[in-house]
Amino acid sequence: MNTNHSDNNEDLLGKYLAQETDAQENALIEKWLQESDENQKELDDFSFIWDNLGVLKEEHTPAVDVDAAWLKVKSKMNLPQEAKVVPLVSAPKKTKFFTLGIAASITILLTVGLLFYFFNKPSPEIISLKTTKNSLEQILPDGSVVFLNSNTTLTYPENFDGDIREISMTGEAFFDIKRDETKPFVIHANGSEIKVLGTSFNIKAYDKNVKVSVETGKVQFANKAKAIILVAGEQATFEAEKDTIKKQIIADKNTFAYKTKVFVFDNASLEYITNVLAQGYHVNIRLQNEGIKSCRLTTKFENESLADALNIIAETLNLTVSTKDTAYVLDGRGCAQ
Repeated sequence: MNTNHSDNNEDLLGKYLAQETDAQENALIEKWLQESDENQKELDDFSFIWDNLGVLKEEHTPAVDVDAAWLKVKSKMNLPQEAKVVPLVSAPKKTKFFTLGIAASITILLTVGLLFYFFNKPSPEIISLKTTKNSLEQILPDGSVVFLNSNTTLTYPENFDGDIREISMTGEAFFDIKRDETKPFVIHANGSEIKVLGTSFNIKAYDKNVKVSVETGKVQFANKAKAIILVAGEQATFEAEKDTIKKQIIADKNTFAYKTKVFVFDNASLEYITNVLAQGYHVNIRLQNEGIKSCRLTTKFENESLADALNIIAETLNLTVSTKDTAYVLDGRGCAQ
C-alpha cells in the first residue's frame, strides 16, 4: 500500500474493516499506518464511511445487493445525464408477476437513490483523536463527554446529523452520554457495537475481546448476531476466540479508576496494586524482588500523585522506591506470609 488512493487500497482497507485480512495483510496495513498521520486519517475516514454503509445495509431488504448498487451509483456520479425519449406503448395487462416486478423495481430504485444521496450529500468533517501515553477528555458535538485512556483512537463527525449519533473507537474510553430518546448513540469498537440513549459506561477495546462496563443507565452490547442488555453495575466481554459474550457483575472496584483517579485496594497483592497504578498513571512500575509480589495491602488513594502513592506503599511494606530509566522500581526483602 502507499499514500496514493487506489481501488486496491480500498479493497484491502475494506477487507481489514470486515475482519477478513490474514496476518500478512494486517502487517502490511500496520506498516502503512506507521508511515504518516495522513494514512491513519485515511483509515479513520474510510472506517466512518464503512460503519455508515453497514447501517444502510441493515435498513434494506436482504434481496438487494447494496454493495453492487453502491459501485453502480459511484460509476455514474457526476456524469452528464442525457434526456431519453421513451415511445408510448399500450399498457401491458396487469398480472400478479407484473405487479411484483414493479414493486421490486421500486425497491431497487429506492435503494440506489438512497445510496446516491448518501454518497453525494455534503460529507461532515471527520474528527480523529488519538492518545499515546496520556489521557484526554473531549466534549462531543451533542454535549456528551468522553474520557480517552492511553493508546486510544476516537473518530466522529463534526456534527451528528440523521437519526443516530455514531462514532468509532479502538482502545479504552469512558463515556457520559447526553440523553436523547429520539437519537440513539452508537459506538463501533473493534467489531462490536454499543448502543445507548443516555448513560455512563466504559469500553475497553484494544483488541477483538471487547469489554463494556456500565456505571449508570442501560446499554445494549452486540457483536455479530449476539446482543445483550447491561444495566448499572454489570459488565460483559465479547470473547473473540469463543465467539460469545460473557456477562457478570463488576467485581473490580478499579474499573473506572484511570478516569476517576480513585484507587481502592482491599487485601490486594502488591503485583495487582502496581499493575493498576501503572495503567492508571500511564507509567512503568517494576517489582525488583519476586518475593514482594505477594505482599498484601488494604488502602485507598484518592487523587494522590503517583509519587505519593508509591511512597506510602513503600513506607507501609518497608520497601524502597526509586527510578531507573523510565520506570519506577520497588525493592525490599519480602513479606511474611
